[in-house]
Amino acid sequence: MMRNNILLTLVLFQLGLLTSCIANADDYQLGQGLQVGNYSLSGYTNLEVIDRFGSPSRLDVDDLSLFASGRVNQWVNPFTELELASHTLIRQGGGAVEGDFIVERFYNDVKLSESDILRVGKILTPLGEWNVVHAAPLVPIITRPYAAIRGFDAYLSGINWMHNSADGAMPDVQLYWQPDNEWFKRPVTQTIRNFHNVIGGHINKSMGMKDKFGASFQHGQLIETGEMFTLFGLDASQSFGKLTLQSEAITAKFSGTAARAHDAESGLFALADYAITQQWHGIVEGEYYQDHTKTPSSRSTMLAVNYKPSSVPVVWKLEYIHQAGAPASIATILTGLKGSLSFFF
Repeated sequence: MMRNNILLTLVLFQLGLLTSCIANADDYQLGQGLQVGNYSLSGYTNLEVIDRFGSPSRLDVDDLSLFASGRVNQWVNPFTELELASHTLIRQGGGAVEGDFIVERFYNDVKLSESDILRVGKILTPLGEWNVVHAAPLVPIITRPYAAIRGFDAYLSGINWMHNSADGAMPDVQLYWQPDNEWFKRPVTQTIRNFHNVIGGHINKSMGMKDKFGASFQHGQLIETGEMFTLFGLDASQSFGKLTLQSEAITAKFSGTAARAHDAESGLFALADYAITQQWHGIVEGEYYQDHTKTPSSRSTMLAVNYKPSSVPVVWKLEYIHQAGAPASIATILTGLKGSLSFFF
């Protein structure tokens, strides 16, 4: 508790220092953030209307995130993201639900060379593509697949070395290590798993503006059960004119004395995104996921559309999900409709 209080004090101090540097900016435009010299302040919001069949409908602030960053010199380049998550504004039948305040990211970058950066702090774990780029305005659908969040340590508190190939001829490489527990531990309403002593890496090869292929590795310990796990993952994105295909897959082996339904946990999702026009996109997505703690698997399909008007930097999304396999009592991806409005500010 004392360590978390000290860290939170540092986060708020850093945020105050960064925002004070840009407080007098007068050239703000929606979606561009505030930029003054080497300092910037920005963020995004995501509002969701959720109608899971058989459950009360509701209007949520799914994410309200604030970014503050500075680019000072080779050694000092701080970044902080604070977030209000899962705050229910209106619920059918009454009973709004307070959201959770989260320190999503808090780190400093040290530029070792033109190609190498050492990142120290709390970061988004470089595993797959979705986990690193999961802000609502940047992803094509509302509901995050299990394979992109559930089976691994998604928030790393430790050290991350990043090497970017200067000419693109070789893959980009990242290696990371979390020697202890997650800083600013998320509440149980936001995660069912916490991790300890995690190591891993990710390689990514870009083959154009949108096309890429990646591979991931992670090893660590589940705090709740004491189980050890070793995970491997693949991610890919390929464009064919107006059609973009995306997929991620993971498989993890668990060991230890804790009771479990399976020794392995695995998942795969595939998504097809077709640009009907520059503003309108039609999307089909399907996923299979087997949790190692549950006997039934999750099998879900989705039909979705999103609309990005050219005049304002916002994204409207609507999707229908059908869940077959995991019962509602254990599933977080449920049959129903979702609509959302998201934008950067």
